[in-house]
Amino acid sequence: MKSFVGLALALASAGTAKGDGAGSNDASCCRALSHALRPIYHGPSSPDYDDLIKARWSGTAVLHPGCVVTPKSARDVSAIIKMVTKKQCRFAVKAGGHNANPGANSIDGGVSIDLGGLDSARLARDRASVTLGAGLSWGRAYDRFNSSRIGFPGGVCEDVGVGGPSLGGGQSLFQAKRGWAVDNILSYELVLASGDVVRASQTRHPDLFKALKGGNTNFGIVTHVEFAAFDLDDIWGGEVRVSLNGPQASRAEMLDRICHATVDFVRNNNNDLDTGLQVATAYLSGNKGQLVDLALSNTAGVENAKAARPFLKMPNQVSNAARRTKVADFVHEVSKFVPKGFRLDSQVTASLTIANDYQTLREIWDATDKVYNDLPQKEKVDWIIQLIPQPKVQQSYAKKRGGNSLGLANVKEDQIVFWLASRWTDPSLDDMMEAARRKFIDVSEAVAKKHGTYSPFLYINFAAPSQEPLCGYGAESVAFLNKTAKKYDPHGVFQTLMPGGFKISKAKCARGGLSYV
Repeated sequence: MKSFVGLALALASAGTAKGDGAGSNDASCCRALSHALRPIYHGPSSPDYDDLIKARWSGTAVLHPGCVVTPKSARDVSAIIKMVTKKQCRFAVKAGGHNANPGANSIDGGVSIDLGGLDSARLARDRASVTLGAGLSWGRAYDRFNSSRIGFPGGVCEDVGVGGPSLGGGQSLFQAKRGWAVDNILSYELVLASGDVVRASQTRHPDLFKALKGGNTNFGIVTHVEFAAFDLDDIWGGEVRVSLNGPQASRAEMLDRICHATVDFVRNNNNDLDTGLQVATAYLSGNKGQLVDLALSNTAGVENAKAARPFLKMPNQVSNAARRTKVADFVHEVSKFVPKGFRLDSQVTASLTIANDYQTLREIWDATDKVYNDLPQKEKVDWIIQLIPQPKVQQSYAKKRGGNSLGLANVKEDQIVFWLASRWTDPSLDDMMEAARRKFIDVSEAVAKKHGTYSPFLYINFAAPSQEPLCGYGAESVAFLNKTAKKYDPHGVFQTLMPGGFKISKAKCARGGLSYV
């Protein structure tokens, strides 16, 4: 391992001539990487190239890089970054590959850095923290500790990589009790544009530490993340699936009941910190039904907690799988509702945040139903929208560990985050669904603004490419992210050579008449 990494570092520091601009030397970069990093290099003729580029949750994210490199350590990543920076090659970084936006985790013609080999999981000797590789999926992370009676906040979808939520916020089963996943991070190991491997924490590079917690792909490549851990026995949880169309209750009655129950739950989540809820609607292709999946949990192991009862008693139940279980088993179960590999499918993603208000929620449901019903070929689409509670108590934990960059510290109201995650198998429907995504955003925002419940915050890992999630963090956070990016990446490597993600240098923060940049 040391010999080929050493060769790569030598080549990268030998003054290789720069190209005429970003992207002009992609082929040259792949040739150099093939010589310097052969054990972890995969060109288009490599037998595993196709598997590597297709290892993504959605087919919309599958592009065709000039080569793929699969680092096994931060030192490997350093060698790669020094090479691509010196040669001015475009690159992409993939952790779990869950983001469906084209270019978010791959690239056409450039270098794809696949972090799947960074899949370690280590429990500290004092059991106070776990350190996870950025390429490890949350499902496998929980599996590693399934018998250890250890808990830590992380993603609820098993296929999501550790890297994405660690840079975007991270919603988890513990958010009411412990905040965003990033608010439970003790340190990051990352590779800067210079190739330096650094550790960021409250005491080492505290500005970088704070910026990473929500700052997306603007500062470096995170290789390992250390999370605070705690003792955890079995939890209680599972899914209640209900039909919107009878037999006990009509569609209108079901929508009213689900919306009222959700708003009440979010408000009460500030007191019952252990009970969790995610609501997922799925209008299934092929006229297979219109279901709502109510994923319930209680991390203290309390069965049928008061906050969960309205959902447990919901009419039109198709199934009820709530039980005592382990976190890993719960996450595997709820992940089956939206499985990967749907085509390789196409998918659109978009986000919205509203204040916790029944009328707004109910009217957005009707407005987005109309978007779905107006689709010329809706029978070929799985129309999926998820609702994630965001009680105001969730924002109170950030300060304890150095803050975050999400801009929510002064939020005084409970909120609900929407995630449009609809999918289809027929590529001819791509334009139709892109138009549906834009319409979803427009009609949802219009309803929220009408009721005065619109929030500029957008969860960055759910945002559409046309949205501006960094701007939703507010002017102060945008200025801080700009300053921090320029400090740790003065030549703008992650702003120009790595096009994927939301770039602070390109954020157009003019919504609501404000100009932040």
